[in-house]
Amino acid sequence: MSQPRSEGLVSMNQVLSLYLPSVLLSLGTSLVAPVIPGLAKSFDVGVGVASLVFVASNAGQLAATFPTGVLIDKVGRRPVLLCGPMLAGIASFMTPLAHNIGELLFWRFLAGVALQIWMQARLVIIADTARHRERARQQQWMMGVGQAGTLFGPSVGGFLAAGFGLAVPFMVHAFLTVLAIIPSFWLVRESDPMRRKRAEGEAPAAAPEGNEWGRVIAYMLTFQMITFLAIQTLANLARGGFDQGALNLYAVYNYNLGPDTLGLLNTAAVACALPIPFLTGYLMDRIGRRKVIVPGFSTYATALFLMSLTAFFDVPTEYFMVCYVLVQASQGMTGGTMQVLGTDLSPTFARGRFFAIWRTFAQLGATVTPAAFAAIAEHFGFGYSFVYLGMCAVLVAAGVGIVLGDTLARHDREDREKTGEVTAKPASSGT
Repeated sequence: MSQPRSEGLVSMNQVLSLYLPSVLLSLGTSLVAPVIPGLAKSFDVGVGVASLVFVASNAGQLAATFPTGVLIDKVGRRPVLLCGPMLAGIASFMTPLAHNIGELLFWRFLAGVALQIWMQARLVIIADTARHRERARQQQWMMGVGQAGTLFGPSVGGFLAAGFGLAVPFMVHAFLTVLAIIPSFWLVRESDPMRRKRAEGEAPAAAPEGNEWGRVIAYMLTFQMITFLAIQTLANLARGGFDQGALNLYAVYNYNLGPDTLGLLNTAAVACALPIPFLTGYLMDRIGRRKVIVPGFSTYATALFLMSLTAFFDVPTEYFMVCYVLVQASQGMTGGTMQVLGTDLSPTFARGRFFAIWRTFAQLGATVTPAAFAAIAEHFGFGYSFVYLGMCAVLVAAGVGIVLGDTLARHDREDREKTGEVTAKPASSGT
C-alpha cells in the first residue's frame, strides 16, 4: 500500500491545493474585515452588542469543531475539506443582505462554521502527510501566503465599501472563496491511512468506535496533553479576537476611524508582519518549537501592554496607529505556532477525533475572548482589556518555556530510537 507522503513544500500540488486556497480565502476575508464593524454599528447598537459579530463567528467555529473532527474520521478528509469554502461563499453573499442584527449574527456564525471546516480538514491532511521537520513550514507558510493575500485586501475592501456600498466587498469575498477550492477537486487525495489501506484491501474492518474514543480520551488525560490544552486555551484568550476584528472595533469606537482608514492601517500591519510566518516556520523546523514560541508570545505581550497606554492616557491617533501595527505584527509571531504543537502531538490513530477534542478547547478560548475583551472594556475601560490579554500571553510563554517540552526534539529522539532498533536486529540474529 502506498502510504500518503509529503508532496514537498513547493510542489505544484501543494501550490494549487494548499497555498493558492490560503491566498484567495485570506484575500476575501481581508476585504470584509474593515467593513464588518461599520456594518454592525449601522444597526445603532453599542460596543457590547457590536462585538457579538465577532463572537458569532467564533461561536460558529466552536460549534463546527467537534462535528468536523468526527466527520473527518467518518467520511474522510477530502469531502470535509471541499465543503468548507462552499459554505463560506454562501455566508459572505448573504451577510450584507441582513435586515437586522440577528440576521447579521447568523451569517457571521455560518462563516465561522465554514472557516473551521476548511482549516481543520487542512491541518489533519498536513498531520497525515508532512514529515515532522517540514510540518511547521507547511503550516506557517500556508499562513504566510495567506497573509500575503491580505496585503491589499483591507484597503481595497475599505475603498470598495466607501465608494460602492457595504455589500460589494462581501460579494467579491463570496466569489473568491468558491474560486479558491476549484483546484482541490482534482488535486486533493484522501490522506487517512486506515481508509487508504481498506480501499486497497490491506486492512481489516475498522475497530469499534467506542474503542477508538476510549484510546483518544485516555491519551488526552495524560499530563502532557492536559498541560498543552491549558496553554492552547490561554493562547487563544491572549489573541483577543483580533483576527476577527476586535482591534478594529476598538479603533472604530475609541478613535472613530472609518473603513478606508482602517483598511490602510490593516495593510500597513500586514506588510510589516508578512515575512514573519516564513521565518517562524523555518526556525520551528530548524531549532525547535519552544525556542520560537516563548520569544513570540513575550513580544506580543509587550506590544499589548504598550497598546493599553493608548486607552489609559490621552495620546494622539498617530501613537495608536504605531501600536496597532506593533500588535498585529507581533501577533504574527504567535499565529499558527500552537497548531504546529497540536499536530506534533496528534496520535496516528483516530486523528479526527483527537482534533475534535483539541480544537474544541482551542475554539472555546477564541469564542469567549472577544466578549471578554468587550465586557472588560465596557465596565473598566479598554486599557484593562489590553492588560488582560497581555497577561494571558505571558502565561503562554511561561507554560511553554517551563512546563511543556519541545515536540520537535521528542520526534528526533523517537526517530533515533527507531533507527537503533533497526540496526540492532541484524546483529542479534547473526549470533
